[in-house]
Amino acid sequence: MDLNYFYTFKEVAKWGSYTKTGEELGYAQSSVTTQIKKLEDHFRVKLFERVGRKMRLTQSGEELYYYVDRILTLMDEAEERISNEHNLRGTLRVGTVESLAAYFITPYIKELKARHPELKILLESGLCPNLKEGTLDGTFDLSILLDRYVDHPELTTIPIREETLVMIASSNHRLQHLEEMNLKELEDETLILTEEGCPYRVLLEQLLLEDNIQARSVISFSSLEAIKQCVADDLGLAILPEIAVKKEIESGKVIQIPFDHEGISIYTQIVYQKKKWLTPPLNQLISSLTEKG
Repeated sequence: MDLNYFYTFKEVAKWGSYTKTGEELGYAQSSVTTQIKKLEDHFRVKLFERVGRKMRLTQSGEELYYYVDRILTLMDEAEERISNEHNLRGTLRVGTVESLAAYFITPYIKELKARHPELKILLESGLCPNLKEGTLDGTFDLSILLDRYVDHPELTTIPIREETLVMIASSNHRLQHLEEMNLKELEDETLILTEEGCPYRVLLEQLLLEDNIQARSVISFSSLEAIKQCVADDLGLAILPEIAVKKEIESGKVIQIPFDHEGISIYTQIVYQKKKWLTPPLNQLISSLTEKG
């Protein structure tokens, strides 16, 4: 059903004339007549009857008018909302990692929510491999990753910034006065790592494997807060994004020890399907992240 037929139908009801309706809409009278005939054929009822010189709605026409008026009102509202890109409805699904969810992305989500109070935003954290898969299969509209640069034929990748990884220890750790890290030092240490599959854990393990270095022991946690507390309690060393431990370092709860290796390089980056249609809220979120990130 052509929506224009509804606009024509409403105008005929308003003016009571096919000729006047054609003049107002810029149609030939025959075109107006044809559109009303198609509506009558579709609904299998008579919509107008002639009373004197005017066309008047039949009872069926009055019933249809009620629904047409509601439909066109909603269409006009949708057009206004979408064209103005203001206070849009719908759902935006964003995947990200815990460290970015806790220490980076929330101001941008808050800004978007203020712009679109009726927009439902679902923010889900997970491991980068799972987030990439979720983006590919449509679970997420986009994902914000902390990973090596993602180069995938089906994904658009927008780097936001390169992140600094730091190694942290308790304030009384034996390496507290170290000026330069030799990876051999880690053979006598316990490493407190994020769960398997985390990009910076994978990169650290590859680095140690290349130098044939094995830590004395490894403890794994999925929680960043648990990792930081274990480090503060002198249970071992951890390598984490600087944004996740900045406050603890500044407060003296943990200390940063030298660890600078060119083999470990990760980026905060946006990924979404190349075929993805970017809604105004998605475009606004991407712009905000890339401009201020």
